[in-house]
Amino acid sequence: MHHIYRLLMASMAVIALAVSCTRGTGSIPRIVTTTDVFEDGYPAEKAIDRLARLGYEGLDMGFDYWTFDGSPFASDDYLEWGRSLRKHADSVGIPYTHAHSPGDAGSDKWVKRSIEVSALLGAKYLVVHPIFRIDGKIIEDKETFLSVNASAVRKWLPLLTEKDVVMLSENILWGASADPCIIADLVKEVDSPYFGWCFDVGHAWSSGFAPDIVKRCSVVPLSLHIQDNHGNGDEHLIPGDGTIDFNLFFNSLKEVGYHGDCVLEAHHQSLEAPDPERDAILARLLDVAQEQRKELPPRR
Repeated sequence: MHHIYRLLMASMAVIALAVSCTRGTGSIPRIVTTTDVFEDGYPAEKAIDRLARLGYEGLDMGFDYWTFDGSPFASDDYLEWGRSLRKHADSVGIPYTHAHSPGDAGSDKWVKRSIEVSALLGAKYLVVHPIFRIDGKIIEDKETFLSVNASAVRKWLPLLTEKDVVMLSENILWGASADPCIIADLVKEVDSPYFGWCFDVGHAWSSGFAPDIVKRCSVVPLSLHIQDNHGNGDEHLIPGDGTIDFNLFFNSLKEVGYHGDCVLEAHHQSLEAPDPERDAILARLLDVAQEQRKELPPRR
């Protein structure tokens, strides 16, 4: 009997490991959503529970929604807050995989906290906006943009290395920052394994770049912000509710060899809805993502 019991326990362990690999470290891209689908101050533990219950497989911590007065992220106890959230997420079985810092790469207080808390959460990737203006003026010149941002990023590399967090710049909406190819060139300029870029397809589209712009970029993105709009504003809609050609998007990602997660930043519809209506909106977003991730290359 003791021998049978040991065999049974061993079999259960193998099954558990296989399930764990499929869910967490397997080749299927995880469906990750920003926590910005909820408003500033919405309890982070409640967001973890709610998104896990709906079936999401990873969380992108929106630190940009936690800078208000009285926020635990803005308090002296921010590290303890990070530890408690990691413990809660682990207990529910949904990991923090990504995060988003407030401000830009020159926002010293918020970037430092974001790196430290990302490490505690277990979030490997931290998106930080590039510096897009100097003294109130938009940076239009590519070389100035690269110089200013490479300098800002390099000062974070020792802390990123210590915490084992990869900083990602993303294409945003103003001047040189809007061109995904320039963001990719910034990665080449910095030249560190702890710095990459995130392709925001919605930002690109509203800035006049079709999704296949990624094929002209010098570096493959490490992450995505998947959202939709009508080409004339940053709407952050559920994919399919705007005018982005997602067939072109996913075919382009396959061509360049993207191997990351299916990361959603389609938060406005949930954010702006009455709370009782949010589950239905988030469930529809998940349904769309489940179909879309079939078009993504395997995750590495």
